[in-house]
Amino acid sequence: MNMVTSFNPARDFFAFVRRPDASGISASLKNKMLILAVILALDILLGFGANLIGTSIETLIPMENEHVRGEDEEMIRFMQTMGVLVIPFLEELGFRLWLAPNPFFLFISFSLVTIQFAPAPFAGLLTASGLTEAAPAVKLGFYLALGALITLFFWVRDRQGHRYADFFRRHVAAYYYISAVVFGFVHLTNYSSVSAWWFAPILILPQLIGGFLFGYARIRLGFWYAVLAHTLTNLLYTLGDGMNALFGEAGGAVWLLILLGSSAAVLMMAFKKNPIALEQPLPQE
Repeated sequence: MNMVTSFNPARDFFAFVRRPDASGISASLKNKMLILAVILALDILLGFGANLIGTSIETLIPMENEHVRGEDEEMIRFMQTMGVLVIPFLEELGFRLWLAPNPFFLFISFSLVTIQFAPAPFAGLLTASGLTEAAPAVKLGFYLALGALITLFFWVRDRQGHRYADFFRRHVAAYYYISAVVFGFVHLTNYSSVSAWWFAPILILPQLIGGFLFGYARIRLGFWYAVLAHTLTNLLYTLGDGMNALFGEAGGAVWLLILLGSSAAVLMMAFKKNPIALEQPLPQE
């Protein structure tokens, strides 16, 4: 017979950020979806607060942070669709698939992120040799090979009795923090210029918050729940853009109030004493 224990996802998230562990949650689908609702509510409210902080600073200290924007309306709609249907899955593969005790997942995440965002190796040498056109292929091969070597190292150690699962559990905090921070800072590529280096962390603070929340969903609930949380977050903000386009600023404001009000209601319920039942208690690490 399964042991049932009560659980508060909002309190658990803040405790997890302070002290991450590798424990997953054993609960019914309904209760996992309730936990997911709390994650979305936290992302909306904390992200809104982060945006307020950034906007307030920009008001007090005028800055010129130029956002990369498309001019073609069809392209904008295409990117919004991609942002809901494709990009969350790809970003979860790159930034959070590896948050599990599986060295092959490490290879996939490492390769995707480095190929996309890491600097091209041997750029100067290739330019001097007149092989600039080969740079993309060299970059692809270099980071695939490096990822394969790292994965092979952990695989060999695992075969020798130094289990990768044990390594992951010991260092899960480093995995979690690195994932969230890198996820946040790669979003600086959304800007063609940032006027002050010290303002950069504030500028991408909503994405940093998202990184911590989606990483929590990945470890506690599983990969596909993190994908779903990311997808729903992007969908809610895309719907806000649609309301703004259809009804002007008033439409966008109404949608924002709906999001904030519903998120606040979810969190008020979540902070009630132990609202969710787990089939097994989380182990104390």
